[in-house]
Amino acid sequence: MRRALASVAAAAVLACGTTGTAAAAEGDLDATLQALAVSLDPRVASALAAIEDSGRRLLAARAYLRAGPQLDERWSWSDAEASAFRASPDWLALDADIARVRCTFEAANPGHTLWVNPEFRSLEVQIRRWNENASVGRAGDNLRAALEREFAAAGPGDESAGAGIEALRRHLVAHQPDPVPNLAAPGLSPHGRMRAVDFQVQSQGRIVAGTESASIGAVWISQGWKDRLQAAVASSGAAFRGPLTIPDEPWHYEYRPASGRAAVERGPACTSPG
Repeated sequence: MRRALASVAAAAVLACGTTGTAAAAEGDLDATLQALAVSLDPRVASALAAIEDSGRRLLAARAYLRAGPQLDERWSWSDAEASAFRASPDWLALDADIARVRCTFEAANPGHTLWVNPEFRSLEVQIRRWNENASVGRAGDNLRAALEREFAAAGPGDESAGAGIEALRRHLVAHQPDPVPNLAAPGLSPHGRMRAVDFQVQSQGRIVAGTESASIGAVWISQGWKDRLQAAVASSGAAFRGPLTIPDEPWHYEYRPASGRAAVERGPACTSPG
């Protein structure tokens, strides 16, 4: 296995245009990941190149490999595609269903409303947050350490470069991150197709329950806002599915309309300035 990785390092030098010294400094694991990236979708390879450290790159590569044939339907829109969505009936349907949830929530929780930002999160923004996120950094470091142990334990084996790439592919697909990152890999966030909505509870202009992971136990669970939001979503009839459980985000719902036009035609449950 180590000889296979060494062979891949030489191949990666040719594929990526780096010097032999630079490839040696990066190590066999980094060189193997570079060679693997060459075989992936060009959008994925470009995103990996923009990720700053090897642990985070490995963690993102795992997500891309596991996405498999769903990559196309999940990959984040361009700015032009997002603008086209905002001008479509589907955007009106999403806006109407957000209003239905908000009005239902307000009726059940006097003095409180929901602030919602169904933002478009561009690929560039996703990459920046991935590079900065602490949970991603810890999970990436743990993944890299686990892979280094696996490759070291395997010892000398098949000398082919392809064997090293396939071994890395298998290990990445099988790996279970620890901790579970609280971000999707760049390009795979549902915010990148405006299909994710983060609800925040407000009262008199003040955020009562926001989107901080540290607030989940003390605020969303103990104060009952998770259950109250779930009840409002269910009662409203809006086409949201959630909340997200891996990672745990009681504010995060995905929009899954059966028919965008149907939501517009039935209209919002009430009118709210929220």
